[in-house]
Amino acid sequence: MADMFIDSYDWGNISSPWIGADIQIWDILVKNRPIVRYAAEAILFSAGDPFRDTFVIISGRIRHSVFSKDGQEKQLYIACPGALVGEISCILSKPHSMTAIAIVPTEVVRIPSKELQSLFHSDRTLADLMLQYEARISQMLIVQQANLSFDTAEVRVAKYLLYLCDRYGKVCPDGIHINLRFTCSDIAAIVGISRVTANNVLLVFQRQKILKKEDSRYIVVSIDQLMNMAEDIIDF
Repeated sequence: MADMFIDSYDWGNISSPWIGADIQIWDILVKNRPIVRYAAEAILFSAGDPFRDTFVIISGRIRHSVFSKDGQEKQLYIACPGALVGEISCILSKPHSMTAIAIVPTEVVRIPSKELQSLFHSDRTLADLMLQYEARISQMLIVQQANLSFDTAEVRVAKYLLYLCDRYGKVCPDGIHINLRFTCSDIAAIVGISRVTANNVLLVFQRQKILKKEDSRYIVVSIDQLMNMAEDIIDF
């Protein structure tokens, strides 16, 4: 892989909590390795587990979360196809600091941590891409912390919907169809509000004709209004 490709790789909206990449950039990791399948809600690893493997997502989605002592979950980000899972602990040679849970049936390729560490130190292309990938996650977490510190619930939900439009949206005559089913609980967990608040915000957006719901999926009717709602996005 040429160095020019590394320098020009587009990681997309680096503020989005939905993280993925072209699987081909990890070809050196996934080539000739078997697919491992996880059912929805299966746990790949929990916080505190020793590092053993890193995963590349082939299909499906995995959420990265932390839990309070009483079991409350806070979602940090969602790994999509082309994302790495468990690589942070592998790089640091430390136990996992997050819990990784399959959201839907998910296919991954598993790379033993010792192999990944060896490749990281021997393959400049892979090392550069992994550093870019970790920088992308760090950028997202900085923006997320800023959002939690300064944004109202309405602004947080508006930004989340814009992220979904960017990743899963399809432009149709009646608006942007978000081709992904999600619940108020899903939104609440990732933007840091209660389920009731998330539901109320979505209802307000529907009354304002910003959003409508059809067959358990949402359609953004007025992308301009939604962007105005989130116009105070912090650009780092």
